[in-house]
Amino acid sequence: MIYSKKSSLLTFISALSLLVLIAGCSPSKDGGSESSSSDRTTIAAIPKATGGDFWETVEAGARRAATEMDIDLKWEGTVTETEIAEQTKIIENMINLGVDAIALAPLNNQAQRKPVQSAVDNGIPVVVFDSGVDGNAHSSFVATDNELGGKLGAGYLSEQLSSNGRIIVFRYVQGTASTTKRADGFIDSAKAAGHEIVADPFSESGTLEGSKSVVANTFERFIQDGKLDIDGVFAANLTATLGVSSAMDDLRDSGIEVDITFVGFDSSKKLVEEVQSGKIDALIVQSPEKMGYLAVKTALAVSRGETVDALIDTGVEVVTAERLANEADIRTLVGLK
Repeated sequence: MIYSKKSSLLTFISALSLLVLIAGCSPSKDGGSESSSSDRTTIAAIPKATGGDFWETVEAGARRAATEMDIDLKWEGTVTETEIAEQTKIIENMINLGVDAIALAPLNNQAQRKPVQSAVDNGIPVVVFDSGVDGNAHSSFVATDNELGGKLGAGYLSEQLSSNGRIIVFRYVQGTASTTKRADGFIDSAKAAGHEIVADPFSESGTLEGSKSVVANTFERFIQDGKLDIDGVFAANLTATLGVSSAMDDLRDSGIEVDITFVGFDSSKKLVEEVQSGKIDALIVQSPEKMGYLAVKTALAVSRGETVDALIDTGVEVVTAERLANEADIRTLVGLK
């Protein structure tokens, strides 16, 4: 009888230990132990980078969507917008974690085609946002109409020039679909209006320093008799716009006359202030908060098997000092009260 009780106790302890071991080893979407949130929908949002005004605003929109819809959000991106291999690793990690859907802003339209296809092949739908990707594996594209943005920039610049002008277009790094469409849209529209595109260089890197270096070297070719001898500039994204602004300041400080029409793309506190002061004539502005919000919302809908639009336009506006002074919606768009 004593042996029987001892055996029963040992059997009970062994069974209890086994249950504890199984519970402790159960994986979750976060890669840790199972928790009370394991049955919640998890959406991975992968931006082009995690720093800077633009992507921080996109993140705010993504997190607002996650809060409103009561889902778990994994926000993870590279440090800069040129780390293509690292972004691929992030996508692969999210696939391994078994997230319910991925919202991706691809760093390169060609290089990220296979990772997107891999996610879909593993049963994880992908919504692409901000910049396009080759192929048709993704469920939806949430973005600015970038070609339209470029055309709006050319239209504004044409209105400011009294005659056909000589214009420089500062592109971003090669392989970025969104900025390529902006630059191409601008160039096509500007040429149709009779302007001459005298240069359209790419940035050396995704950094402000890389953009400014290209701007400074390009400007140097067009300095004649102490003056920057061009009529207009279009910069295709935030980094390029900041690079142009800084390079123009350097020229003025060195005594070079700079009298051009300057149209940039995207906004930040500094750039908005420069529009208000007249240093920048206009900014073509997206709605990054709306983009982040709709990217996560659309990814959630796709994960639930709902039908979504193949293309979701998040809007674009021409922001000038006059509009900032007179239109509340435009002030809100750029973060002014």
